[in-house]
Amino acid sequence: MMKSQITVWRLLSSALILGSVRASPIPSAEVSIVEGPQPQLTVKEQSAVQLPCAYQLPDVLRQSNSVTLRWRKDGKPLRQVELGQTSSTTSEPQLETMVREDARLTLRKENGSLHIVSVLASDAGQYQCELVVEGRPAISSNSGSLEVIEQLKFVPQPQPTKNLELGSVSKVHCKAQGTPPPQVKWMRESQLPLPENVTDHNGTLVFRGVSNEQRGQYTCMASNSQGKISATVSINVVVAPKFTVPPVGPGEISEGDIAVMHCQATGEPKPTIQWDKDLTYLNENNTDPARFHLLENGTLEIHNVQTEDEGRYGCTIGSSAGLKREEVLLVVKSNKSASNSIITRIIIVIICLAFLYFVLVLGLKLWYRYRRHMGKVQLEDATHAAVDGDGDGHEHAEHEPCLTEANSSKNLKSKLRESTILEQESQVADDIV
Repeated sequence: MMKSQITVWRLLSSALILGSVRASPIPSAEVSIVEGPQPQLTVKEQSAVQLPCAYQLPDVLRQSNSVTLRWRKDGKPLRQVELGQTSSTTSEPQLETMVREDARLTLRKENGSLHIVSVLASDAGQYQCELVVEGRPAISSNSGSLEVIEQLKFVPQPQPTKNLELGSVSKVHCKAQGTPPPQVKWMRESQLPLPENVTDHNGTLVFRGVSNEQRGQYTCMASNSQGKISATVSINVVVAPKFTVPPVGPGEISEGDIAVMHCQATGEPKPTIQWDKDLTYLNENNTDPARFHLLENGTLEIHNVQTEDEGRYGCTIGSSAGLKREEVLLVVKSNKSASNSIITRIIIVIICLAFLYFVLVLGLKLWYRYRRHMGKVQLEDATHAAVDGDGDGHEHAEHEPCLTEANSSKNLKSKLRESTILEQESQVADDIV
């Protein structure tokens, strides 16, 4: 019994000791950065550089914790790699999106060093590496300054040829960079001084009133303690192309006719003339050579015009001095539409004549009715006058010696005849309508 109690006591003691060992934290001294980047490092542009970051990390942390090795440049994440076997649970948001993509940079996991191949001037700055263990403060190395000696170069490289407009004010730029900052100046070919009205302002060549005498070769020189570089520019004096005869055409033309569109230009060097239809250049592949003819003076002729030839025709004049384009509209009237137009006009004329005939007949009818009405009125007046004359004939006989019964009867018969004629004319007018 005594022996069993002693055995249980020993087991409990061992368990307590083991638990205390597992629960005890690993001293932070076991996680450290042994070597960081140099405090000051100077390299030449386009060369390679390696920034060290030797670290100490126990295996127990690799297996049970998330450990991240990270490089920063000027305080911003540059590259990182996971050292532990457990995925990171760090609360830092969207860290991956802050890591800059650059194929020239390589972070080696085994020793933590950062390699930069083909160093650029933009790589200069403050570099620092750090170890981030989950649940613990980050351990950072000392900060190292990288200085880049920038190679002497033109930025950008001057173009070998430059065209200047005659009579204009033009500039030709030449800029250079390097460590230390270089001096830039212009010279003319064969060490000749710059021509009149041409000045050099800190690497910018200014031409005031460009003339043919200013043609030639101009050399830009840049120099510093690294040496000298130069670039030669050929200056050409040109006259921008201009239309002497802008594109003109018939505007509207009938199918089967010949369309002639003129286009002429001038400039130095002599500009070329190119025609297009609806922004598609005309060539042998998309036109009928038997119908489309481009004359030497720039005129475009289209023989036996078809309806599909309708559209906007543009004339482009161009040379090394520039390009210009103007266009003209060509409308094609088909023969079918022309015949339809003639028929339509004939129909309109017939309708107008019929309307005029109707108005004329209606007017005649109204006029005859009016005359018939007036004739009836006169006949009634004459009848009444004759009756009154019979009653008062003897009374007025001595006063009207010339008025006889025969005359009254004659007047009445005349009125009746006129009334009959008017009724017949009115009847004819009604029949016509």
